[in-house]
Amino acid sequence: MERYEDAVTYSAVRRYVGDVGAIPVAAWGTLEGISDKLNRDWATALGSRLSEANIARDEMERIADGLMQIAADYEGTELDVATNFDVFNRDLGPYLPLGDGYGSSVRVRPGGAGILSQPYERQLPGDEPVLVIPEGNDRLGATRSERLPRTRVVEEPLTIGSTDGNNLGFSGGRTTYYENGEGDQLDTFIHEHRDTLLQLEAILIELGTGQRLPLSDLMVHAWRSAPKVIWNRADLVHSAAGTYAELRAEMDGELKNLKLYWEGSASQAFSQYAERASAYLLQLETQTRWLAEEGKKAASMLEGLRNAYAGLGYQHIGKLIEALNGYIESVNGLFSSCSNPEAALLAVVKDFVTFLLDAERRHVEAMSDLIKIDEQERKERPDLGTRSHNTTPFPQAEVGANAWLDGGKWTPRPDRPAA
Repeated sequence: MERYEDAVTYSAVRRYVGDVGAIPVAAWGTLEGISDKLNRDWATALGSRLSEANIARDEMERIADGLMQIAADYEGTELDVATNFDVFNRDLGPYLPLGDGYGSSVRVRPGGAGILSQPYERQLPGDEPVLVIPEGNDRLGATRSERLPRTRVVEEPLTIGSTDGNNLGFSGGRTTYYENGEGDQLDTFIHEHRDTLLQLEAILIELGTGQRLPLSDLMVHAWRSAPKVIWNRADLVHSAAGTYAELRAEMDGELKNLKLYWEGSASQAFSQYAERASAYLLQLETQTRWLAEEGKKAASMLEGLRNAYAGLGYQHIGKLIEALNGYIESVNGLFSSCSNPEAALLAVVKDFVTFLLDAERRHVEAMSDLIKIDEQERKERPDLGTRSHNTTPFPQAEVGANAWLDGGKWTPRPDRPAA
């Protein structure tokens, strides 16, 4: 019965990992050579973890079918056993009612072929179980209230006015707003100096220099990332790894108890099969923890790049403002056509962009091995399973591995402990 409950729980694990692991594409940002790769590799690795959860569910269902049928045949009566889903953590709990086969009891009859399906109850559209995240689980609840960074370009009425009665100023026109930011130093820097940077870029575009724009070509791509969203979702994947560990430990303990009560060739064959299943669950736990940690590393790297951009911004914004003001004063002054005023401005901008590109290059190199998916060693060879972090297949069946299904060879131990 415990294996049937495990099968339902692994079905819930698949739903849980598929839900919390669905990191929004926009959360990775729009960094060239970084964002697309991280999103693609994460999705590939996540797909492997989902396939493994299905394999674990199928194997537990097979064990449950076999053992309960053997019990019904041995007792010679129909068994109706209540379920008790007591092994799962607080993150997985809301997903358990969504697991395939979830119900209050299961039945099996002598001479049958395993567990009987739950009575089918016709459901109207919309009557399917709904995920309900309980109050107090803020980390899981946060996946339902994520706000991703976005830019919004608007055309506002252009106005000319004066605050002191002398110098005229302009406001309005085409401008860009940066919304739903992370609230970190990069977000703060962009909001503080947005007007200056956009004015600087407008001049660079007007000059037709072809120079990369500090905000629109570089900083904004990192600003669009959402490391907090990535980190939270990746860390929640750890709960699935914890469930694998918990259920594996429980199964190992119950296998030892089973050996106290039964003997014979079928019992021995089952022990070998169950030990292989336990080793497989350990592999799944390891793979799931790897995915969670790699996701958190990716979030940390994106945070590092954002912080580097912000630090460079605050360090050099004074020089940019000075160069911008100097250019405007030169253009408005006499003989500006002979003084080449844009040279000084472009020199400062070029230095600043070089600093930004160097910071980006270092972070690209650091992120190149994150969530790395190894290919099969040689595709033309026999299918021996993929390597590293691709889907881990269940171990190949050994000769006589199904011998445990022969109910006639399960013999009660004469010296078994008292129940």
